[in-house]
Amino acid sequence: MGRWGTRRWSGDVSRSMVALVVSVSAAAALGLAGWLPVVLRTDIGIAEVAPGLLTVDESARGIATLGRGYTVAAYQSGFRVAASSGTLVDTITRGSPVSAVIGELGERDDHPVEDVEATLDHVRIDEVRIEPGRAAYLGVVHGEVDGEPRTMPLRLTFLLTTAGVHVTAHVQGADAVVVHLDTMPATTGLPPALPDRNLRLKGWWVVPMAGEQRALTSARRAVVGIGPAVRSRGVDLRPDGRLDVHAWSNRATLTLSGVPRPS
Repeated sequence: MGRWGTRRWSGDVSRSMVALVVSVSAAAALGLAGWLPVVLRTDIGIAEVAPGLLTVDESARGIATLGRGYTVAAYQSGFRVAASSGTLVDTITRGSPVSAVIGELGERDDHPVEDVEATLDHVRIDEVRIEPGRAAYLGVVHGEVDGEPRTMPLRLTFLLTTAGVHVTAHVQGADAVVVHLDTMPATTGLPPALPDRNLRLKGWWVVPMAGEQRALTSARRAVVGIGPAVRSRGVDLRPDGRLDVHAWSNRATLTLSGVPRPS
């Protein structure tokens, strides 16, 4: 091939490379444009609060029978609430079931915004008190605030009711309480508290004054209500492998019920 032919071939290759780079860049820009709003939509003012360590005294471990087929189990790895139809919820495995939040709740774009100053993420359960239809686990939530150790009393109560099991996580001194649940397959909202759709990978605020019943359900056929009803509440499914319930009160409540399996 002559010099001129070689030069023309090189020019064609250069133009092809430029066209390829432009095409790839355009595709990347389009992909980013489509991806970025999805990321931004996950920022609805719910702060990520990660669980810490869980320690359960040996005397508090084991299964407590509440009645009508409902039980609560406490292990070193976490808590489980079950019905005769199967497991309703598990707390996060090998992590604290509860975190205490110190901070304030603001507002932006017509929805609440969490301003978290500090969190106490470690839980120690010291004892359990079991009565007919009731199991109360006593301990502390602890961590550091401004570099100094901080401890708050914790009372985790499981109470048998006509609706199922009512769970109260009460942390004295907390501005908000976060309950860390293990991932629930096919978590779906229940109106009017949450939209009737799969809630995965996003954070959601519970509709105000929606009450404690029927906030979400899952493939386990469990129905979960979230309270207290008069306080701001949210659910965060963005962290991989868990479902966090946020309640801006010194106590968070869950109403857990099971749907009987078809015969």
